[in-house]
Amino acid sequence: MVIAGRIQRYIFMRCVSSLVMTLGIIVLAIVLVDVVEQMRTVGSRTQITIQTAFTLTMMKTPGLILETLPFAMLIGSILTYSQLSRRSEIPAVRAAGVSAWRFLGPVMVLALVLGTVMVTVLDPLATRLNEDFETTRDRLTGGGRPTVQGVWLSQGDLQAGAPTGETPAEDAAPTAAPAPANAQAIIHGRQIIGRGQALENVTFWFFRAGALGPQDREFTHRIDAQRAELKSGFWQLTGVIENRLGGEIIRAADLALPTNLSSDTLLSRFASSKTIPFWELPSFIDAGQAAGMEIGEYVLKYHTLLATPVLMLAMALIGAVVCLRLARSGGLSQLIGAGALAGFLLYFVTRLASGMATSGATPPEAAAWCPPLCALFAVLALLAHIEDG
Repeated sequence: MVIAGRIQRYIFMRCVSSLVMTLGIIVLAIVLVDVVEQMRTVGSRTQITIQTAFTLTMMKTPGLILETLPFAMLIGSILTYSQLSRRSEIPAVRAAGVSAWRFLGPVMVLALVLGTVMVTVLDPLATRLNEDFETTRDRLTGGGRPTVQGVWLSQGDLQAGAPTGETPAEDAAPTAAPAPANAQAIIHGRQIIGRGQALENVTFWFFRAGALGPQDREFTHRIDAQRAELKSGFWQLTGVIENRLGGEIIRAADLALPTNLSSDTLLSRFASSKTIPFWELPSFIDAGQAAGMEIGEYVLKYHTLLATPVLMLAMALIGAVVCLRLARSGGLSQLIGAGALAGFLLYFVTRLASGMATSGATPPEAAAWCPPLCALFAVLALLAHIEDG
C-alpha cells in the first residue's frame, strides 16, 4: 500500500506537470492570435493600444481555457503515460504488483476534480468576463446592443388586478374585468425596454378552460397597453384599452396585473445561453418554462456543464489507455495517434450532438450526456479487456 501510494503521488504530479505545460502552450498561442485579432477588428474601428487589446483578450481567456481544457487533458495524459512507457516505468509498476486501475487512478482523480472546477468556478467567471468584454468592446467602438422586438410570452393563472398605483390594493375595484381562475394569457410586446423590465405596445389575450378541459381554451377578453412595466409580482400597465366580448370597450389610465414573471424571464427570450452562468441556469430554466418559452438552449448548456467531468474523465482515459503497451513491442506511436484521433472525434461528436439538439432533432439531455458516457464506457471496457482479459 505504501509503495502504491508513492507511485500514485508520483504519477499524479507528472500528470499535473504535463497538463500545465500543455495548457500553457495552447493558451499562449491562442492569446497571441487573439491579441492580433483584437487589433485587427476593434483597432480598425477605433484607435486602441496593445495594452487595450491585451486587456480585451484577457477578458476572453477564461472562456478560451474552458474550451481547450478537454484537449489539454487528452494531450497531457498522452504525454505522461507515453513517457512512463518509454522509460519502462509502467512495466516496473506492473512488476511491483500494481494494477492498471491503480496507476490510472491519479489521472482519473485529476480529470474529475478539474471538470468540477470548470463547471462551478471557471464557467461563471468566463460568463461574467465575457459580458465585460462585450460591454468594453461596445464602448470602444461606439456600438450599442441591438433593440429586441417582437417578444411573445405565455402566462398561466393570470388574473386582472387593481387599477393604478405602484402596488395592487386588495380592496380596490379593477377597471378591467377579472380573468377567471386558472386563466391563461398570451402576451405580445412589440418592443422590449432595457433588460426586460418593460414592454411597449403590448397586448394581453386572455383565455379560460372550455367545456372539454384546460386544452379546450375559450377567448374571454383582450387588453392593450402603451407600456407594461414589470414590477415585483405584477405588471403595471399604462394607457390601457380593454376589449370585451360583445364589443364593449373600457379605457383606463393605469392597471395592475399580477404575474409570476421576472425581468430575467423576459431576458431569457433573447439572451444567449453564453450569458447565463452555471449557478443561475436552474432558476432561469424554471422561469422560462413557466413563461412557456423555448428553453432547449439553456437545458443543453446546463446538462453539458454537468457532463463536463465525465467528458474530462473520458479524455484522460483515452490518452492513458493507448500508452499502456510496452514501448519495445512497437506500434506505440500509432496507438498514440489513434488515441489523439479518438479524442478529437469525441469532441466532434459532442458538437454534432449539440447542433442536433439546437435544431430540435434530439432532446438536449441526451445530446449532452450520450457522447461522453458512450466514450467513457467504451474506454473502460477496453481497459478491462487489456487488464483482466
